[in-house]
Amino acid sequence: GSDEKDSSASSSSSSTSAAATTSAASSETTSAAASPSADGADYSKLLLKASDIDPSFTASEPVVNPNGLKGVVQTMTNPQNQTIVFAIVVNDDAAGALKALDSAKAELPKEVDGAPQPADVGDGGNGLIATGKSPDGSKGITEVYFTQGKALVNIEFSSAPNDPVLPETALAVAKMQDTQVKNNLT
Repeated sequence: GSDEKDSSASSSSSSTSAAATTSAASSETTSAAASPSADGADYSKLLLKASDIDPSFTASEPVVNPNGLKGVVQTMTNPQNQTIVFAIVVNDDAAGALKALDSAKAELPKEVDGAPQPADVGDGGNGLIATGKSPDGSKGITEVYFTQGKALVNIEFSSAPNDPVLPETALAVAKMQDTQVKNNLT
């Protein structure tokens, strides 16, 4: 009995930090190289390659287990000052990932002023997408969140304030990311 409660509490507390991890990762520049995680999993294999998206994008080194969370974060940029931040948090189970998705919905207004809409991506098409501007109006933002198994995936696209990434473009990338996680998460 108590093991389940401890596992849920751990999963829940780590998953509520997913949005915070994404925000922190997108504002940090890091030169840390990918390293094996404490549990031996190489979460960097869950990430798309920049060339999968567009040859103009360049990827930073992946950060494995950012802020002590199981998972990986990576930033990609292109010469047009567009940025994509991929954050994948690996929970203990699918239920933990779904709780993290619910927490992410609550955090979205801190990231983008657009209302979240359902998105057909992830387990059972449980994704959500929001497009608009950052709260300070300095950039266009498109956020996509979804779960795949025990993973919560967040992809944040940022660009010029009046030129957010179109939802259909963001969803195309999200679907590729979903397949990458599905094929590589054990």
